[in-house]
Amino acid sequence: MYIVIQEIQLKKPNKNGAYKEFKVDTISFSFNGITKTHYYYNANYAAGRFERLHLEAYKISLRESYREDGMVKAKQCVIATIGYYQLADDFWPLYDLIESGLSRVAGMFSDTDNLYDLVEAKIKPLRERIKREYHKTDEYKTIRERDKVQKKYQKVKAAFAKKYSVDADEYDCCYDIFGHVMEPDYLAEIIKKANAYSSYSNYSSGNYSYSGSSSGGDYSSYLKSNSSNYTEEEKQALKKFYKKLAMEFHPDRNPDTDTTKEMQLINKLKDEWNL
Repeated sequence: MYIVIQEIQLKKPNKNGAYKEFKVDTISFSFNGITKTHYYYNANYAAGRFERLHLEAYKISLRESYREDGMVKAKQCVIATIGYYQLADDFWPLYDLIESGLSRVAGMFSDTDNLYDLVEAKIKPLRERIKREYHKTDEYKTIRERDKVQKKYQKVKAAFAKKYSVDADEYDCCYDIFGHVMEPDYLAEIIKKANAYSSYSNYSSGNYSYSGSSSGGDYSSYLKSNSSNYTEEEKQALKKFYKKLAMEFHPDRNPDTDTTKEMQLINKLKDEWNL
């Protein structure tokens, strides 16, 4: 029993090439009277797809010779026909491509227990050659660049959600996939809430020790430290200063630079300004 691979030509080209370009798109929705805009990465349909010029496909058959009435005979059954681009693309595991064919021939031949291994061994050098060819194409290079962008985006998005204790999708309401701030006011609101919660948590867990004495204990000190001599007009100006500094030194906008000290100083100023 052995595997036969026959190259054939398809009559129609594969039209599922990757899109040539991707762009940032938006979608807005309202919930409880609040409208949010999400920024997401989407195919630029107007730019079209990459052409796939290879018409080759590979018919994989199982063949077995046997003796009957003293004569050598053979039987053969097609397991699957796999297109060039299915072999080129890692999206398609070999098992998924031949699973139905394996089920169909099971029981028709003398030994099909190791059939998958036979097919894999036979097709492996062919698939490796096709992948080497495909990896030189503009289509593959575009896909790789897109995957790098998306991988970095997922990492930064998860870090954002963890840092500010928000749902990961909130990142898409502030930034595009490239990390550009799209909604600075909404981002400032998220940061403000996170800082307020952090300050409250720290105060509740360690700073609150009011004893009820006439001096007011630590509670009096807390009130004193949070008093402000700034007018409302000055506060509005200080808020603008804080927002600009926070945007400039925010870690998400400086992925290659450690801005922890700058952000700590900015938040310290924010507390001192009682914003």
